[in-house]
Amino acid sequence: MTTTRAQKSKYTGKTIALTAMFAALVTAATAFIKIPAPLGYAHAGDAVVYLAACVLPAPFGFIAASLGGGLADLLSGYAVWAVPTALIKALNVLPFFLMRRRLQRARKDSRILHPLTLLMLLPTTAVTVGGYFAANLLLYDRGAAWAETPFNLVQAAVAAVLFIILGAALDAISFKQKLI
Repeated sequence: MTTTRAQKSKYTGKTIALTAMFAALVTAATAFIKIPAPLGYAHAGDAVVYLAACVLPAPFGFIAASLGGGLADLLSGYAVWAVPTALIKALNVLPFFLMRRRLQRARKDSRILHPLTLLMLLPTTAVTVGGYFAANLLLYDRGAAWAETPFNLVQAAVAAVLFIILGAALDAISFKQKLI
């Protein structure tokens, strides 16, 4: 039996469709799901970014997070933030991908939530806070960068809690195994 090139590739139509679905979910959850917080509001988009990083292969997770975050800014009237957000969201998934490679080598990458995956919430928070701090420095000034830092910390905390809740729910129905 011969194997075609398409059969050998792990980047199937299914992977591309899942990438588009996650990009759309990131966009919608960022632009339209507002969660009241002590310093304004947070959004659910970063939680979906983390889920995409735990489910999609590396290049596709970067694409879904970056495209979804950038589009959300465009749809929300914050076009000036589209490029910085796209870069920051791509960097947000990097800690998860690095940890997933380790879990894949140990054959323990069958679930979304794992103690090591949860640990990646710390560096991805640093990426969010540091990335938007740097973007504010470039776009505005030091005062704006410092003023927005507490909002970014609240956003990261809300995203972490939502990610844990969604990840636990999806792990309960063996979501990740059903995608493979």
